[in-house]
Amino acid sequence: MSGIYYVYMKFDREDNTLRADYGRHLLHFESRWAADELFRALQDVKNSSGVAIWKLTRNTPQFWCYDTVNDGDPWWSINEFQRRNTVPEFNYRFGSTILNDAGSGRDFPVLPNPAIGSDWVNGNAFFIRNRRQPDLYWFVRSNQVYISNTQRSKFIVRGTEFDKTDKKVLIRKDKITIQAVAETVEDQDTTISTYVAPNVNTSRLDVGNTKGDWRFVDLFENVGAIWLDDDSGATYQRAKYMTNDGGDEWELV
Repeated sequence: MSGIYYVYMKFDREDNTLRADYGRHLLHFESRWAADELFRALQDVKNSSGVAIWKLTRNTPQFWCYDTVNDGDPWWSINEFQRRNTVPEFNYRFGSTILNDAGSGRDFPVLPNPAIGSDWVNGNAFFIRNRRQPDLYWFVRSNQVYISNTQRSKFIVRGTEFDKTDKKVLIRKDKITIQAVAETVEDQDTTISTYVAPNVNTSRLDVGNTKGDWRFVDLFENVGAIWLDDDSGATYQRAKYMTNDGGDEWELV
């Protein structure tokens, strides 16, 4: 999931008319992972009184609005965040550029890599496709997960430590469950649940009552495909959990 990733960030305080003139930033990250992890980190930053400093609104994965409780000019808040080294682990993972203020003449670039699909937040439903071959999707048939270029199923991803209604941005370390949306699967056994988990014997992905021990990052790095033959001799691909660098790169859309 590497590759430069960009986010527009805009100051927005309803009773401050200068929101129309100042506080526009372009954030650039080493990856989308880093952007989402910074969003979560900003939500957790508190002042000496224990009050959250940042008030963030995530309109899309790449368009955030913000306000802060800090004194001074709020349109400089993201710069002050970096100067004060508030979260040191982000020093080498992102930077920011001040965009056009009223009458300043600065450039306002168009994002070269807009994110597509649903935002990666708790409880959203996604198609899961191959990043290198985007015509390949996860597809559920007869309680098993296949890789298909003609069919696809949808999956709900939830963090196990979050309430179902908590629209928390999911990051790599989060423990999750993956559940197939029943109306998008074929020949599903309706007497069981639709959780996705590796088979304990084969590591192939099955669908049933077992929730599995997933981290969010596993979805993107630790699932590969194996080729099998059916009774007629035709070949097909099955999704398999792999931990020794055999996984492919997937994305949620």
